[in-house]
Amino acid sequence: MLNNDYSKLLIIADDFTGANDSGVQLTKKGAYVDVYFDWQTDYSTSCSDVIVVNTDTRALTPEDAKIRITQLIKANSQPRPIYKKIDSTLRGNIGSEIETLLMLTEYQIALIIPAFPDMNRTVINGICYVNNTELLQTEFATDPKTPICSSSVKECLITQTTCTVLEIGLQSIRAHTLVNQITQAANNGVKFFIIDAQTNEDLSLIMQQIRHLNFRSLLVGSAGLINYLPAHYLKNHVPYCLPDKDQHMLVIAGSMSHVTQQQIAHAIEHNEQWQVIDLLLEDIFPHFNNDKISQYCQRITDIFSKHKNAIIRTSKNTEERHHITYYCQKYQLTRKELGEYICQCLGRIVQNINAKNLFLTGGDVAIAIAKSLGAIGFHIEGEVMSGIPYGCLLGKTQKNYRIFTKAGGFGEIDIFTRSLELI
Repeated sequence: MLNNDYSKLLIIADDFTGANDSGVQLTKKGAYVDVYFDWQTDYSTSCSDVIVVNTDTRALTPEDAKIRITQLIKANSQPRPIYKKIDSTLRGNIGSEIETLLMLTEYQIALIIPAFPDMNRTVINGICYVNNTELLQTEFATDPKTPICSSSVKECLITQTTCTVLEIGLQSIRAHTLVNQITQAANNGVKFFIIDAQTNEDLSLIMQQIRHLNFRSLLVGSAGLINYLPAHYLKNHVPYCLPDKDQHMLVIAGSMSHVTQQQIAHAIEHNEQWQVIDLLLEDIFPHFNNDKISQYCQRITDIFSKHKNAIIRTSKNTEERHHITYYCQKYQLTRKELGEYICQCLGRIVQNINAKNLFLTGGDVAIAIAKSLGAIGFHIEGEVMSGIPYGCLLGKTQKNYRIFTKAGGFGEIDIFTRSLELI
């Protein structure tokens, strides 16, 4: 039994860019959507149509992720319908978090639909594909913080849960037998249902069918499925006040994704308005002192003075992701600690730069920068293109920044130039 009105929805995401990716789908339908960083806050008094909470659990242990999800659910005294947003490439503690939600809420089963066809992420016969390549053969297998262990959705889940799992293929969806198959299995104790999807039409068919289920069903999926939720919003947005046209854009490219590297290369090759600054590990370790920070800030200021836009990148090419283990050993840090330290250093640079247009790539980087600016959340205004939302920061005082966010592996090759066109 699905709630046919998702007008007061709680979306639970495990990273910041993923939270924004999901929320913007409903912003386009007229919803007021706010994304919050603190999973322990009680949002029951919020007037927003949709609350998106970043639990920041993707790189945690399954046990710690379970604790954080529990804190979130218990902190909200007036529960909303829940959508569990997961990564379309299966990174994070998917099994642990879904199991926890089933334990703490009235949901009886979980319908898991990771596909995001608009981003060329599909699930066929239970196998996840990115651009028609099995997930384990892509760069996500060597993700610096959360490498995936299998292309199989089921295999990724069963390492984190004791719940029974059933895979449902495209044939059942397209033959309209989905409800019967789920009902029979759920009556026999199955809790997790992994549902294939190759196209947006498949997602639409899934939503049309599962609304007739007689089980309270937790929807679990990427940002792709959210566009098909049965929600209706009629409000008109008050446009965010754009910065003056002569203000510049600062891109913080903290992702090692091959997609991000291609986007940077395209920007500097096809548009003279961009210049790149590489953040060198030897500059920030063992301490990122004030002199080094000043040097980086001066380089950015010099670029702005030439009426150009700056890109700070932490990786020149995708080969550097293979050196993560070496860096961790050299500086005696875990992968998580290494990533957090780099994010902190980027935040210190941004704090000292007057850039009102910030383009942040990578969830960890985005949230670190936002917090460094005193933000507690993010209000979504719209998107440049699919998967690239923009908006303004939320805080106790007005945060006069326009923020663009992007997951590392998202976006067309000319995304940075198209973002400039918007402003």
